[in-house]
Amino acid sequence: MLAIVGFSDFAPMLYADIHSKSVTELQQKKVRVTGVVKDTEGYGLPGVNLLVKGTTIGAITDINGKFEIDAPVNSTLVFSFIGYVNQQVTIGESNQNLKVSMREDERTLSEVIVTGVASGTPKQKLGFSIEKISADKLLKVPATDAASALQGKIAGVHITKTSGAPGSESDVQLRGVKMIFGSSNPLYIIDGVLTENGMADVNAEDIESIEVLKGAAASSLYGSRAANGVVSIITKRGNTMDAGKVQVDFRTEIGQSKLGYVPKSSKASNCVIENGKANYGVTDPDEVYDNKYPLTYNHIDQFFNPGTYLTTHLAVKGTSANNKMSIYSSLQTTDDAGVVKMVDGMKRTNVRVNVDYRILDNLLFTTSNLFTQTKSDDRASGAFGSLYRSDPQADLLALNEDGSPYKVNANRLNDIVNPLYTIYNTINRSESEKLVSFFSLKYNPVDYLTFSASYGTTRTNGENFYLSPKGLLNYDLTLQDGYISRSMWRNNEQTLTVDAMFNKKLGDFNTKFKIQYLYEASKSSNLWGGGNDLGIGGKNITSVNLSANQSASSSLYKNIANNYAGMTVLDYKDKYILDALVRRDASSLFGKDVRWQTFYRISGAWRITEDFKINGINEWKLRASYGVAGLRPPYEAQYEVYSLQNGVPGNMETLGNSKLKPSFSKETEIGTDVRFLDRFDFSVNYSIANNTDQILKVPVTPLSGAAFQWQNAGTIQTKVWEASLNADVIRSKDWNLDLGLTFDKIKQKITKLNCTPYMLNGTDFRIEEGIDFGVLYLQKFARSLDEVMNQVPAGRNVNEVFAINNQGFVVRRSEIGTINETPVKVKDDKGNIVSLPTKNLIPNFNLNLNATLKYRNFTLYMLWAYQNGGRIYNHSVRYNTEPALFDQSGKPWNEVKAGTYYSNGGQEIGMLGWGNDVLLFDATFLKLRELSLSYDFKLKPLNSFVKNIRLSFIGRNLLTFTKYPGFDPEGVQADKSKGVDSNTFRFESNEQYPLYKTYSGSIAITF
Repeated sequence: MLAIVGFSDFAPMLYADIHSKSVTELQQKKVRVTGVVKDTEGYGLPGVNLLVKGTTIGAITDINGKFEIDAPVNSTLVFSFIGYVNQQVTIGESNQNLKVSMREDERTLSEVIVTGVASGTPKQKLGFSIEKISADKLLKVPATDAASALQGKIAGVHITKTSGAPGSESDVQLRGVKMIFGSSNPLYIIDGVLTENGMADVNAEDIESIEVLKGAAASSLYGSRAANGVVSIITKRGNTMDAGKVQVDFRTEIGQSKLGYVPKSSKASNCVIENGKANYGVTDPDEVYDNKYPLTYNHIDQFFNPGTYLTTHLAVKGTSANNKMSIYSSLQTTDDAGVVKMVDGMKRTNVRVNVDYRILDNLLFTTSNLFTQTKSDDRASGAFGSLYRSDPQADLLALNEDGSPYKVNANRLNDIVNPLYTIYNTINRSESEKLVSFFSLKYNPVDYLTFSASYGTTRTNGENFYLSPKGLLNYDLTLQDGYISRSMWRNNEQTLTVDAMFNKKLGDFNTKFKIQYLYEASKSSNLWGGGNDLGIGGKNITSVNLSANQSASSSLYKNIANNYAGMTVLDYKDKYILDALVRRDASSLFGKDVRWQTFYRISGAWRITEDFKINGINEWKLRASYGVAGLRPPYEAQYEVYSLQNGVPGNMETLGNSKLKPSFSKETEIGTDVRFLDRFDFSVNYSIANNTDQILKVPVTPLSGAAFQWQNAGTIQTKVWEASLNADVIRSKDWNLDLGLTFDKIKQKITKLNCTPYMLNGTDFRIEEGIDFGVLYLQKFARSLDEVMNQVPAGRNVNEVFAINNQGFVVRRSEIGTINETPVKVKDDKGNIVSLPTKNLIPNFNLNLNATLKYRNFTLYMLWAYQNGGRIYNHSVRYNTEPALFDQSGKPWNEVKAGTYYSNGGQEIGMLGWGNDVLLFDATFLKLRELSLSYDFKLKPLNSFVKNIRLSFIGRNLLTFTKYPGFDPEGVQADKSKGVDSNTFRFESNEQYPLYKTYSGSIAITF
């Protein structure tokens, strides 16, 4: 009864309120409002909801983002769309051709993804993981290149510089290694252009967003090129501007680069000190490095020099008055001197032109173009080994007897030419040009049907010139004959894509069907020539013909592929999403008997909060997917390969294989995405991938006529946990604090190998079924007496023969405290030193924390990185003339060791022999990767002309806390000539340009 009375009391008021609103809606003067809604890239947004505020009058945009609605004058029209910030427009007397731009909502999960999907899709409607980084996050500390801009910002993404040299490329690894042999670098897509040429040439300032496809399901649209994942770069365009508007952005940054941590060297010698110097010809009888050098020189300070970093960027974007054409154009120059004395480093000029032109209302032309010119001074290459082997008493800045710079034989301990002498007197330069272009036409005959065609190309050419002039001095002061070489290379990648898409709402189902054809062609060529014994001296020589003993080589590679794909997406009431895709590839790199291969995915998602309203949960989605992507074999892998000497074919080196397939990454992924309390975004992924049909160069029986054959011969299983948390901790008028945390843990194992276990191309990386991938096999020094039981002579006790010394190593008891004391290695029962598995080189886990604190116009940003575990083989320690561990000065008498103990005396003597486990170091580190402090302000008298001025102080790679004894635990690499991926098999070479830190200041002005 109470409920009935309550309702009867309320019902008249409810009716009156509705009735009054309806009368108001009918009585107000209405006008016809038309227009178009676009995203920030200028593309029309279909399905945007329009609602007259406070009424039930509404409409929805069509496939091109266009709309029509009758609305009362002076009312407010609200535009809303999943993943975008709501926009409001006040309706006046005349409202024809409204142009509404909607930007993505950075605070939600609803970022729109355009890579690997049928068409632009809100992230909350995906059944697999794709990460997107927007421009505002990338430019808090503008990176020197696009790869560096990604570092530390996405879980499961690991980036290693191939060298610290300015302009060097980065190795990018997504969810671990997919191939035992070869690179783990992903497929790059730059404004629709598919390329494998890396991202070092792309300006960070030009980037609108980067989308990262880490798993096989996400990248399956790209078939046999995408098992390593995909990194898609989308650059800025002019169609974000209103009609008739133009914006100019100018930014310049200047700073200085310098080394961070520097490895220490011994300050003592095992030689006799005479007349204020170590006499390298007379060794102290005890052979202990405890005789302090009276004078030493800091070779790091003499060789390295703080270098200047300068970059300037100018961009113009705008849209024509009739809204038919828009343009974005930029010019950037970068001069990065690096940190090596006298070396000019890298100079790069980038020019970008992006144009959109609407030929007809339903026909759009788009083009994106990037031209890059790079010049590099490479004289530091090859000089680091000489630097690290220089003896502590050598003054590298001393003059020669004739007064010329840099004494050639400043070293006395080793017959090593002064590296500064080599840099000063030689030429080693390279130049390259790259053009990346994309052209497309998109036609919409009806609102639910789209046809498009596109052409993309990457064209690169370059050359290198090296000259060591005739008449330079050898270490013994004899004259060199001179050497000259030139090389030229050219690469051309082309793609042609034609596709058709159906996108229509059928009842409660949002449906998408897409078919695609892709043609790919690539061609690369290289020509090299060199010779010694030059006819004349001086640095003005440019022709190899001036050499007496000449040699030359060349190569030419071509391959093509035809690919077909079809996909469908079914979305029921924005709640349940099903996505399926199939792609067929035919590549000339596959064996002729297995030319066609299939790749696919199926995924599903359930948006729980669309079915159940949960207090405090804004969005909660569960998702699962299974996908198959692949990687193509090397060019020569399917063919018989013969040695060639003086133009005459020799023995067969590699047996052909007409059944060689691509490798496959078959991955299952499950995950969830949650936004809660309108402040927190949390995502977690678990994936397990079987990377099958590994393409390996395996030994074969000599009866085949060859030593090796490329085969599909193994499987790596990868298990990955990834998690990310983003939080708006403080959100107020004056204060804002945003935090972002990423975590990843990767475990890999070789689960199948269809050949005899072997060491990878002469390295210490063992390939064997059942072992963890990333384990280095090294000769082990015994740490317990049990490990040397088989080395005890018959009739004797292990304690009589061996003992554990004060450093924890097993030594012969009779040699303790003598000059012959050396650690003992583990041997097999036949007395042979054996290589044993060590700890895994892959880290236990990685954490990254970014923080943005804003107070009014001030912004402080930091990015911290932490790596737990992992190992690095420090190869360079072997070649340091006297590393710090030699130094015994100041130690108690019972702790000192003689020189033999630490010597680089091969496999039987000394700790620094090649392949010893003591050279494997913990790679744990904590690093302040990026730091910036900025202030934004406007000058009121210039408001109509200047929109914003930003002053910033920036630091990169500033602090590193680690026990690793090398320059930087991230600045290591692998020998790529052996097919070893530097993100997994990591060792520090003695010929490696170290990473450095940079301090700078910048000013950015928007007009």
